[in-house]
Amino acid sequence: MIKMIAFVVAFLPSVLGYQPVSEAPVCACSAVVNVQKTGQGSGSISFAWFSSSEATQYKLWYVRQSDGYTSAPVFIMPSNHTFSGLAAGQYTFYFVKICGGEASDITGIEDIVLG
Repeated sequence: MIKMIAFVVAFLPSVLGYQPVSEAPVCACSAVVNVQKTGQGSGSISFAWFSSSEATQYKLWYVRQSDGYTSAPVFIMPSNHTFSGLAAGQYTFYFVKICGGEASDITGIEDIVLG
């Protein structure tokens, strides 16, 4: 009798056309916000952004527009960073928040570095 009840409970939903609903996972790691340029010098530029308690670290990198060079990523924990040793020109700086093993959407900021 127990086997019959288990069988009915296990297979009755599929017979009646019931399909379990599976929702796509929601990203709990929101994007980096309020990125502000906090300083600029010859070959360097500094940024700061809103610090988030959910962040375990931030991933930053840049692309130099003149030749498409992409820097190696930097992983940091404070919510500020200075990029230095840069050639003069236009750059796009990218910021990603890491929350445990999950990454946020990318925030990009374009700016010109002075020589």
